[in-house]
Amino acid sequence: MPRKDPKRKRKSPVEKEVPIFSKQNYQLMAGGAGLVFLGFTIMAMENEIDGFVSLFISPILVIAGFIVFGFGIMKKKSDANEAGQSNPA
Repeated sequence: MPRKDPKRKRKSPVEKEVPIFSKQNYQLMAGGAGLVFLGFTIMAMENEIDGFVSLFISPILVIAGFIVFGFGIMKKKSDANEAGQSNPA
């Protein structure tokens, strides 16, 4: 009789890999990347060294983009969204 090796675990073919990020995570990360891109684009378009937009508005957009991107990475899926059920309040 063959001996069972407890160290080996076989995956059943029915098990599916659960995705790490949900649709909302990807949307937040895309929005953050868009803000960063917009901030750098506006900064490059304005040719003035002491311009208001390139000194004040663009860095705020870039920092906000990185913050939104971070929230997109850190946000956890809720159990209701994971199971595809709505939450009856």
